[in-house]
Amino acid sequence: MRKSKIRKRAFILCLLSITFGSCISRLSRPQITGTIVNYDKKPIKGCKVGEVLTDENGHFTLPERRYNAFLLTEIMVMEAPPLFVFEPIEKEGFESDVISMSNPFGGGKPKGAKSPIDTIFLKKKNQQFDLPKMLNNSNWKLAYTKNADTIYMIKDGFEEWCKTDRCGSFLMDYKVLTDNYFYSSAKNLPEGMIKRFIDVAFKKNNPKIEIIRIRQYNSTFDGPNIPPDTLNTSGVWKLKNDSLITLNIDKIKAISGEFKISDIDLYQLKLIKTK
Repeated sequence: MRKSKIRKRAFILCLLSITFGSCISRLSRPQITGTIVNYDKKPIKGCKVGEVLTDENGHFTLPERRYNAFLLTEIMVMEAPPLFVFEPIEKEGFESDVISMSNPFGGGKPKGAKSPIDTIFLKKKNQQFDLPKMLNNSNWKLAYTKNADTIYMIKDGFEEWCKTDRCGSFLMDYKVLTDNYFYSSAKNLPEGMIKRFIDVAFKKNNPKIEIIRIRQYNSTFDGPNIPPDTLNTSGVWKLKNDSLITLNIDKIKAISGEFKISDIDLYQLKLIKTK
C-alpha cells in the first residue's frame, strides 16, 4: 500500500514536470539610468557604475537583466522571488558609493522594468565645504543620542538628494534616534516616549536659530497617557574653526555645548560633543 502511494506521488510529480516544465522569466535587475556629477554639478565622464562607464555627459544605462526559473518551482513557492540589486560606483579621486535596491517580490516584474535614478552626486576625496554658506537661511532636522553626545542633522531636501547607500545609511542612523516605535530595539528615547522630532531653522546672515521640538508618547488602554507636546524655542550658533561649532539652545541644554564636526556632506552633519 505504501509503495503504491509513493508510485502515485512520483507519477503526479512527473506529470507536473512535463506539464509545467517550461521556464518563466524573472527580473534580477531593472534597467537603471542616471547621471553622475560632482558637487559643482559638472558631469563625471568615465565613472564606473556596475559594468558600464558614464559618457561625456555623465550619463549611464545599466541594461535590464533577467533569468529563467522553472515554472513548477515558482508555482510551488506561490509567490514572486525577491529582488536585490547592488551596483558599485567607482571613480579615481572620488569616494566609492553603491546603488542598491531591494523588493521582497520584485523579481516578478514583467519585461521592460525600469528604474530611473536621475542625478547622483559623487563626493571628491577631501571634499571641502563652506559650512556658513550651507547653514545660512536653511532648515534642518536634528536628532541626538540618549546621552546627547552625538547629533545627527539632515537638511530639507535630503531624501530627494540622497540616491545611494553612503547617504542612505546616514538617514537610517538619524531615523533610529527619532523613533522608538518602529526602531524599538534601539531604545534611544526616554521611557514612554515613542517619537521626537526637532526642526532647526538657521536665519539669513544671522547667528540665531529657531527650534521646534515635538514629542509623542506611548498610549495604552491602562494609561495614564501623556498627550504630545510642542516646544518653540531659540538659540545661537558659532563656528569656532573648520572643525568646531558651538550651540547654545534655550530650554534644550542637552544639545548645547561645543561639538566637533565629524561628518559633513551637502545635506548632512554629524556632531560629536567635546564639552
